[in-house]
Amino acid sequence: MLEIRDMSYSIAGEPLFKRVSLQVFEGQRLGLVGCNGCGKSTFFRLLLGQLDVDSGQIDFQSGKAMAYVEQELFKVERSVLDFVIDGDVQLREIERVLASKKHDEMWFEAHNYYEAIDGYSARSRAARLLHGLGFSSAQMTGLVSDLSGGWRMRVNLARALMKRADLLLLDEPTNHLDMEAIIWLESYLLSYPGSMIIVSHDRIFLNACVDKIAHIQNYAIDLYTGNYDDFERTHAERLSQHKHALQIQQSKVAHLEDFVRRFRAKATKAKQAQSRLKALERLTRLAPIYSHVQHFELRIEAPESSPQVLMCCTDLAFGYEGQPLLFKRTNFRLLQGDRIGLLGQNGAGKTSFIKLLTGDLFPQQGQIEVNPSVRIGYFSQHQLEALDGFATPLEHLQKLAPDEPVLVLRTFLGTFGLGGDRENRVVAHFSGGEKSRLALALLAWQRPHVLLLDEPTNHLDLDMRDALALALEEYAGAVVLISHDRALMKMVPDELWVVSDQSVRLFEGDLDDYADWVKVKMASSSEGSLKPGMTRPVLKLRKKALLSKQAKLETELVHLQQELKNIDDCLGSPKLYVQKDGLALIELTEQRRELEKTVEELEESWLKLEMQIDE
Repeated sequence: MLEIRDMSYSIAGEPLFKRVSLQVFEGQRLGLVGCNGCGKSTFFRLLLGQLDVDSGQIDFQSGKAMAYVEQELFKVERSVLDFVIDGDVQLREIERVLASKKHDEMWFEAHNYYEAIDGYSARSRAARLLHGLGFSSAQMTGLVSDLSGGWRMRVNLARALMKRADLLLLDEPTNHLDMEAIIWLESYLLSYPGSMIIVSHDRIFLNACVDKIAHIQNYAIDLYTGNYDDFERTHAERLSQHKHALQIQQSKVAHLEDFVRRFRAKATKAKQAQSRLKALERLTRLAPIYSHVQHFELRIEAPESSPQVLMCCTDLAFGYEGQPLLFKRTNFRLLQGDRIGLLGQNGAGKTSFIKLLTGDLFPQQGQIEVNPSVRIGYFSQHQLEALDGFATPLEHLQKLAPDEPVLVLRTFLGTFGLGGDRENRVVAHFSGGEKSRLALALLAWQRPHVLLLDEPTNHLDLDMRDALALALEEYAGAVVLISHDRALMKMVPDELWVVSDQSVRLFEGDLDDYADWVKVKMASSSEGSLKPGMTRPVLKLRKKALLSKQAKLETELVHLQQELKNIDDCLGSPKLYVQKDGLALIELTEQRRELEKTVEELEESWLKLEMQIDE
C-alpha cells in the first residue's frame, strides 16, 4: 500500500532521514516511535505531501485513500455532527447527486451506491464517534465555533475517523482526551478495517493498537515485530549484541594493526604484514550505535520528617456560579504516604478538587484544614504558561535558591535532562517536553510533603514518563495524581478515587475494572445507575441485555430499509408518472414519508443503546 525507497530529508542542512526505506501493507498497524525531535511529525507531513523529500521516493498505491487528523482548529458556523459527517467525502458527494430533482441514470447509480455504503446510518455513525470521544447530545447539535480548542481537536479526530480511508495517520491522538475517551478510542481502533500509523507516548495505547514498531534513530527507521513492550525487549537485545560484536571486532582490528606496525619493516614478516593489511582494508567496520535517547534518573525527595495528617476536608461542596454542584458532602483525609489517583470524565471536577486542596479555589460549603507545617507541590495543566520565557532554567532555580552554589544547581538540573547548553538557554526556545521537565525540577527542588499533580506527563516522551513513574514510586510523601497515562496510573496510586455524580468516592477495583466500568456504564437513569466497583459478571450481563435490544432494532431497521428501497424502485418507474389521476404516486409518497419517520425514530433508539453500551 505504501512504499518508501531511499528517502532523505533535511531541515536547514541538518539531516532528519538518510536513505530510509519502509513498506506498509494492508491491515498493518504501525507504531512510530523515537525521541522528541527525531522527525515523527515531519515523517507524517512527508507522507501527506505537505513537504517534499530531498531524494528518494514515497509511493502510495493508486486508488487508496489516506486520512489524518487536521491540526488546524476550525472555527466554522456548522453543527458538530454535520462537520464530522463531512469527513465522509464520498457520502457527501453522493448526497449532492441525490439532491437533484432529475432522476436519471446517475441518480439511480448514486442511490444504489448510497445503500451499499450504508449511507442511512451516517448520522448514527458520526454520533457514535462523538459520543465515544465524550460529546453530549447538546454538544453534537451545537456549533463547532462554540467549542474550546481541546474539544475542536476531538471533533477533528472524529472527522478523520469518519472518512473512508485505507491508511489512517494518528499523531498523538490521546493528547486532548481524558481516560474515558482513550479507552473508547482504543476499543474502536481494534476493529478499524484499514491500516494505521500511530505516533503516541502512551505505552498501553500502543501495546493495544499496534503490531509493529517503526523506530526512528540515527536518521534511519528500523522495523520491529510486536507491540511497544516487544520492541523495548528486542531493541535492548540488539544493542547488547551489537556492542558485543563491536568489542570483538575492535579487538581483532587492534591485533591486526599491532602486527602490521611491528613487522611491516621486517623482510621475513613483510608478506604476512601485507596480508593482514589487506584483511584490514576488506573488513566491514561496525559503527557504534549512538542513541539520541536520554535515560533520565529523576529523584523527588520528601522532607525528612512529616506530620501524619497532612490535610482534612469536611462536608466539602463546590460548584461554579450558575451551575450544578460538582460534588457535595465530601469528606477526605490525606495522610503521610497516601498515593491517590483521581478518575473521572473531563468536566467532572478533578482539577477543581485539586485546586481546592491548593487554596486556588474556595468551597461553597464545608472546610479544608491543611497542617501549617506542610509544603504542597502543585503541578497544574497550565504550569508551563507560568514559566518566565526570558529566563534560563538556571535563573529559574536561582530564584528559589539564591544562596546555593551554581554547581549544585547545575547538577540538579542535569538530573532532569536540563544540563549542558540547556541550562543557559531561555525557556521561550524550549520544547513542550523541556518546559515540563523544568516545571518538575522546580517542584522537586522544594521537597514538598505532598505532590498534587494534574496531568504531569503532557509533552513528555516515553523515556521521561518512565523516569517520572519511577521517581514517584520512590517518593516518600503523599501524592494526589490526575493523569490519562494509564501506565503511570497503574504504577503510582495505591487507591483510586472517582469524581462523578456530585461525589468524590473510593473506587472498589483496579484500573482494569475502571476500564470495564467505563465501557458499560449506563447513560440513562431508566436503566438504573451503575455504581463504580460493580463486578465484571454483572457488567457483562447488563451489556448482553443492551446488545439484545439493539439486535432487535437492527432487524427491524433492515426490514424497513428494504421497504424504502421497494418504494424508491416504484417511484423510479416511468410507468408511475403516466397515470392520469396520480393517486398511486401520492400514496407511495405518503408511505415513504411515514417510513422515513419510523426509521429515524428507530435509529435514535438504536443510538441511545449504542451510547449506553460504549459507556
